[in-house]
Amino acid sequence: MTPTSDPPRSTNGATALGFPGQGGDWRAAVATLVAHPTHPLVAALADRLGTDRWDALDGLDTRNAQPAIYVSGLIGEVADNPPPDVVAVIGHSLGEITASAWAGALDPLGGLDLTMARGRLGHDLHQARPGAMAAINRWDAAQVEWLRRRILADAAGILDVAVTNSSTQLVLSGDTALVLRAIDLANEQGAVARLLPIGGAYHSPLMSPAVERFAALAAAAVIADPRVPVVCSTSRRAHTSGAELAEVVVRSLVLPVDWPAAVQVAADLGATRMVEAGPGDTLGRLGRFLPALEVTAP
Repeated sequence: MTPTSDPPRSTNGATALGFPGQGGDWRAAVATLVAHPTHPLVAALADRLGTDRWDALDGLDTRNAQPAIYVSGLIGEVADNPPPDVVAVIGHSLGEITASAWAGALDPLGGLDLTMARGRLGHDLHQARPGAMAAINRWDAAQVEWLRRRILADAAGILDVAVTNSSTQLVLSGDTALVLRAIDLANEQGAVARLLPIGGAYHSPLMSPAVERFAALAAAAVIADPRVPVVCSTSRRAHTSGAELAEVVVRSLVLPVDWPAAVQVAADLGATRMVEAGPGDTLGRLGRFLPALEVTAP
């Protein structure tokens, strides 16, 4: 599905709200949940997870982390009291769902169920075929691609570029053994590589078996077109249709994130700054490498 028209561009300096993916700060997410014990979304999260002891949850488990990041992003100070000049929202990976819910395209509880399913499906696929993700720093795209192809020449499996956060920070995703091999080789050859605390190979073909089940949930969660354009990091476009967003968040399971391209789309809409809705300051730290927008953390 493609947009029928381009979103209107602001002629004045304005704000984009940014929502992080599972790389959002887990401790900040917990602190936000603790600070809002009576919020309906927090109560709904506690009901679905079977506990409100947030600090006792395993933040490495996608079944906990993804819905907690989603809820904390929607109820945080920035999302609750946004600047008056928001012209777009922008989501990094999982944050595409949070951004869509903030913009009114997804029912908040439906979005919570969607993130619960996203975390559960990733966990289940990880149990059936272990997958992992690794950040490769200080190498550009050509160096990472050279590494990836050399590894696949020697071993069968899946190893894809899943995320481009900047020109010198990319993320590989795929079979655990291949990801670990990539980390070892990259570190030996001068890069700085580390395993990400995510149980599953998101943004890779290993997530393909989840697409059909996830699509039904995404379609059911849509309630309207968004009140402001939603910029998605996997489509690299601004979306003004709720139906489009349902399709985008499903494809996001498999398609790669291009964060610099998404930031540029927000800038093209007239945003001159991005205020990070949180939790944490993950996007703010990435913003040091992306001059298209000034980034402010909560």
